[in-house]
Amino acid sequence: MPATVDLADRLARVSEGGSQVEVRLTPIEWQLLEVLLRHPGKLLSQGRLRTEVWGPGYENAGGNLRVYMAQLRRKLEADPGRPRHLLTEPGMGYRFQPDGRDERRETTP
Repeated sequence: MPATVDLADRLARVSEGGSQVEVRLTPIEWQLLEVLLRHPGKLLSQGRLRTEVWGPGYENAGGNLRVYMAQLRRKLEADPGRPRHLLTEPGMGYRFQPDGRDERRETTP
C-alpha cells in the first residue's frame, strides 16, 4: 500500500514526491479503515461494516458505506479507480488486501 497507517496513534501517511505526507481522515473513515485492517484478506459484508462503524440498526442503511470507501480510496490508494488494497466484492462487501494482489484479476495457467 502506498500508505502507512498507525492505528494506535491514528496517523495515516502516503508517499508523495519521495516523502511521507500525513493524510487527514474523518472519525468514520478511521473506524471503517480500522475494521478492514483488523481483518486482512477477509471479506466483510456491507451489513457487518455498517453495524461495526455506525452501530446496530444501520446494517441495511443506504449508500453511506460506498461514499466512505470511495473517500478512503481517494486518500490512500495510488490509483483510486483501480484499487489494490481496499477492494469491493460487488453485492457482498469489502476486503482489505495487504499485499495488493487482487485474485479476481489474476489468472493462473
